[in-house]
Formats: sequence, structure tokens, C-alpha cells
Amino acid sequence: MPDPVTRISLGFVNAYLLAAKDGFVLVDTGMPRQWRGLEAALRGAGCAAGHLRLVVLTHADRDHTGNVGRLREDFGAPVAIHGADAPVLETGVSPIRTGRSFSARLAMRLIGMARRRARRRPPAALRVDVIRTDGQRLDDWGLSAAVVHLPGHTRGSIGVLTDGGDLIAGDTCVNRRRPGPSPFVESFADYRDSITRMREMAKSVARVFPGHGSPFAGSGLGGLAI
Repeated sequence: MPDPVTRISLGFVNAYLLAAKDGFVLVDTGMPRQWRGLEAALRGAGCAAGHLRLVVLTHADRDHTGNVGRLREDFGAPVAIHGADAPVLETGVSPIRTGRSFSARLAMRLIGMARRRARRRPPAALRVDVIRTDGQRLDDWGLSAAVVHLPGHTRGSIGVLTDGGDLIAGDTCVNRRRPGPSPFVESFADYRDSITRMREMAKSVARVFPGHGSPFAGSGLGGLAI
């Protein structure tokens, strides 16, 4: 039986294609420069124009939203996101975040400089079609799954938890060498709560698919700490 979750590795970031009734649901989209790789992976999996029922964004960072416009244009797919991150997607203005370490804080400073330069050019407006929040289902788009609100990395960060126990977690956790927390956060208080919630989910989640790094067993959530 085919795996219901296909990891699409786009350099340093992942997108995930989930099998749905009469089509597919894509979670996250990579950077604009990764469009050819994303398109090839979709078509290689049998997801042609008209077969992509929904694009779900775990949050509004550019490395996860960069191909939303092309997916809407070429595949006719509506876009879903949490309401707290919808303004970021539509305006291109990202929230201020800090790093959990010196190197992460330095990286955020460099990213901030790049964003300030980019704001000299008007951001491309991106329309949100569907707002989803904690506990809301995705059955209307053929996917037996629910949204899990996991704020902290951004206010509107979400995961997608399928009825089969697969959690597409966005940037709430990473797995480069071992499962761990995101190096960048918007709210430490919210992020601590989300990490606690994910630890509590460890026994009920079979697999975790992070935005960055390799998938890992759900039991790995139990060791997350900040």
C-alpha cells in the first residue's frame, strides 16, 4: 500500500503531499526558486492540474509559502492558513522574531536586514481562501485530518494531524541530527506551551514530518525541550 505522505525535499525545507479522496493535499510549498523541483515532484506523484484539492500552509514564512501563487495559477488549488498568519501571507510583512542561541540571533539579524531591503519593493499580494484553526477538520477537501494550532514559531503556526497518526509539524520542531525545537520564535511563552502539547502527543502520533530535516517516530516528541 502506498505511503499516504510523500516528503518533497526542496533543499533545506520540506513540503509534504498527502493522498486525499479524489486528489491530494499539499502542506507547504518551498521557496520560489524551488518551483521546478516542486512541480516535478507533484506531477511525478500523479498530482496534475485539477488534482490538488488544497494547499495548507503551516505558517507564513517565505520558505514555506514561496510557490503559493504558482500553485493557485497552474494547479487551481485554494490556500488555507491559520488566521493569525493570514495577514503575513497577504502583506508580505513578517513578524519580529528572536533566536534561541547566539548564532540564531545573528541569523535573524541578517534576515531582518534582507527583509528591510525587500520592503522597498511592494510585496506580491497573496489571497487566503480558507482559514483553519485548532481542531478544525480538512474532510471537505478529502483529507481525514485535523489542524493543530502550535503557536510560538509564529502566532499562527499549525500542524496537520491525520487520522492515521501522521503529524506534519511545520517549524514547531526540526530534525537535522535529532528531533529538537525551532531555533527561531516569535513568542517564548506560546512556544513553551506548544512544546508541552507536542510532548503530550507523543504516544498518539505515529510519525512526525518536520519542515526542516528528516521525518521521525512520534515517540521522539517526548524528548522535545527548550
